Amino acid sequence: MSHQGRTNQLLYQAMLLLEQPAGDDEHADARRRALEEGALSMIEMALESVIKEIAHTCRWPPMHWRTVLEQPPARVAEIELLRELMAQPDSWLGRLLTLSDRLHGEEGAARLRRHDNMIASSQNESLSRELARCLKDFRALLPRLRETSYEW
Repeated sequence: MSHQGRTNQLLYQAMLLLEQPAGDDEHADARRRALEEGALSMIEMALESVIKEIAHTCRWPPMHWRTVLEQPPARVAEIELLRELMAQPDSWLGRLLTLSDRLHGEEGAARLRRHDNMIASSQNESLSRELARCLKDFRALLPRLRETSYEW
């Protein structure tokens, strides 16, 4: 499978996970967290895959995707666009990277859901909604990230 095919597959799988209902049994909260963290993992892997697409087109040596974003071997418009988004904490990529860091930490990215007898302390957007927004924005940007490979 090509990097482009793999990227598309991962984005589709992330969408499927986000659309999957968690249910309403005693395992619903654990299932929801598993689905959210699974979707986040898939989106992160899709980001890695699209960066590999770009690196392959540019004939760069194999590098970790975060290294490519932080210290690209050369200036390429698509990577520079991602770097600009990465620098904006409220952008889809800024949020995705923050969530990815949490995912790889001890606590994980998904949070326990508040029980009815607890007082809500904030009006934070649910992780699944936030991931759905990231996924939508990522997919909308994807054609621009592939422009160089189409030119070659």
